[in-house]
Amino acid sequence: MTDTQTDIAALPNLADVIRHWVALQPDTEILRFYPQGEGESVFYSYHEFDQRCQAIASQLQPYQGQRLILLFHSGMEFLEAFFACFYAGVIAVPAYPPRRNQNLDRLLNMITDCQPAAFLSCDAVLQQAKPLCDEVFDARSLSLPWINTNQIENSKAANYQHFSPAAEDLAFLQYTSGSTGQPKGVMVSHGNLMSNVDMAKSAFKLPGNLRCVSWLPLFHDMGLIGAVMMPIYWGAGAVLMPPAAFLQKPLRWLKLLHEYGQHSPVGCAAPNFAYQLCADQISDAEIEQLDLSNWIFSLTGAEPNRLSTIEAFTKKFAPTGFQASSLSPSFGMAECTLLSTTGHWQKNKAVSISSERLQYDEFIPDNNSDTCLISAGQTVAPQCLKIVNSETKEEQAEGQVGEIWLSGPHIAQGYWGQTELTQDIFQAKTDTGLGPFMRTGDLGCLYQNELFITGRQKDLLIIRGRNHYPQDLELSCAQSAESLQMDNSAAFTLDNESGEKLVLVQEVSRSHRKDFDSDKTAQLIRNNIAKQHGVEVSAIAFIRFASIAKTSSGKIQRHKVKQQYTADKLNVIDLWQAPVDKTILPSIPSQSILDIDQAALEQWIQQWLAIKTHIPVEEIPVDAALDGLGLDSVDLVQLSGELEKWLGQTLDTMLVWEQAHIRALAGTLKTLAEKSPDSADDNNDELEGFL
Repeated sequence: MTDTQTDIAALPNLADVIRHWVALQPDTEILRFYPQGEGESVFYSYHEFDQRCQAIASQLQPYQGQRLILLFHSGMEFLEAFFACFYAGVIAVPAYPPRRNQNLDRLLNMITDCQPAAFLSCDAVLQQAKPLCDEVFDARSLSLPWINTNQIENSKAANYQHFSPAAEDLAFLQYTSGSTGQPKGVMVSHGNLMSNVDMAKSAFKLPGNLRCVSWLPLFHDMGLIGAVMMPIYWGAGAVLMPPAAFLQKPLRWLKLLHEYGQHSPVGCAAPNFAYQLCADQISDAEIEQLDLSNWIFSLTGAEPNRLSTIEAFTKKFAPTGFQASSLSPSFGMAECTLLSTTGHWQKNKAVSISSERLQYDEFIPDNNSDTCLISAGQTVAPQCLKIVNSETKEEQAEGQVGEIWLSGPHIAQGYWGQTELTQDIFQAKTDTGLGPFMRTGDLGCLYQNELFITGRQKDLLIIRGRNHYPQDLELSCAQSAESLQMDNSAAFTLDNESGEKLVLVQEVSRSHRKDFDSDKTAQLIRNNIAKQHGVEVSAIAFIRFASIAKTSSGKIQRHKVKQQYTADKLNVIDLWQAPVDKTILPSIPSQSILDIDQAALEQWIQQWLAIKTHIPVEEIPVDAALDGLGLDSVDLVQLSGELEKWLGQTLDTMLVWEQAHIRALAGTLKTLAEKSPDSADDNNDELEGFL
């Protein structure tokens, strides 16, 4: 380790790390952001970013030690505000900006839980978010100030009073997913952050000039810590784009990896579905234009890694020079700041095991089994990892499945305001008194010194890299129709070739058993789940009243219901399943939106939605709400991308989501087309606008 690295490791917080690099390389680029995923970008040098953080922090210092809710889109303005909180000694609480047609319960629950002193936002969000918040806020929340960072001039940096948070001070609250019940704000200290980014640097052994190229949301740990804080820590910086820019056209991500790989090594982090999306949607002709030989690091995590995805991705992109060994399957979570285990991909790290013996908590290799698990790597020093029987608290031997327990300086401080839960989760001890450990709620085992994740003791579901609590999905399901029995639902996921798919099992009320319409009810459920959670439903099993498996205390036995579903042993009234055949979406007409009449435009949108949702086009009226057709959030992003390509200009970030119905969307597009220039470049790739 060099003297410079030693100096950094001894610092108490990331604000001091930025100051460290300002002194050594003030003009080196720290952050670059592409609002559209390509084309124009904005950037900061270390010195410029330090000045901007000081300017914003000068207005935040009166709130030192208090919580501020941050409402920003995923971009540069969010990062300015977030790091300014570090400079001011404020506890940052990142949150998704509210939008029209969206349930605001999660934001309201966060506010009730953390009791913020103010809201921090910017012009683009304030214009839309504040009126929505004013409609639902209580008297206390309405009285809180809103601080607009766009109105803070850089000259305010002269008013900043130097402050360096202590390692034990809280840096931010990372709220876990979930829209109902008591939210959980993971308390991450500055010391936790410094420990985990240093762990990552030691584990990955990456060159100091490696730049991270990422599309991950900045509101969550993998994007914020893995894609931004880690490269800032080692002095290289990050290249970023909005998540929607990637989802609309995955090629943009690889183009930036190609571009920046011409000048230095590049790396990234992403969930399994992102690699699958690239393998599915990027053509061979596009691959010929890519050189990915300098893409030397690619962390895969946040959801189960699939062997079929790794093989498809590495085979398809081998002609670009991409090496399979660059992939690093990893395990981590917000409660341990981010990273826990990691390792470079090798074929022998995929192990076929006996699914039958796994039911008895035994990890037995079986080459004839279809159940294949991928190693999540080895524990990262100085972390201590144990596999423990969650009931007896006995440490398990190699090959025995148990709950994954972790300890180390990167483990978060607990859950905000939840003393009993913090004690239970973060202060666990083994039967021999060893501890304290943090209980992950994930099941796994150690095999040949590698960690294999075998399941989840907690019922958390991970779909397309996002966490969902089953009780949230179950509540939305049961509330979708009067014919459904409340509190008698089960939500779980099944693994297939394209990733984790959501399955719902729902009891039908006794009073509706004779007049029950399964097709209509399935559509209502799909609409509600999509609207409330942004998730697409794969299957719904409607079962007889009082037939769902429960514990003696009345809790739903989700794992047993899942076993009954897969074994076809449920008392099923009817079963709805999404078609599995691959559909071809309608291509963009050669006629421009300006020249096409509105009725034809509406018809094209109806056809696109009909094919995507498997709903007959005649059942999608022009007054149908876009977020009420069973589309998940990724589908809506892709529709937005197609419309932007057709329009030939950038759409407002939330335009598609905020339209009342298809007719309104078509009308808005026609209005925008009339305002656009009459002549345009024929290269659509260069003209596409993105969220």
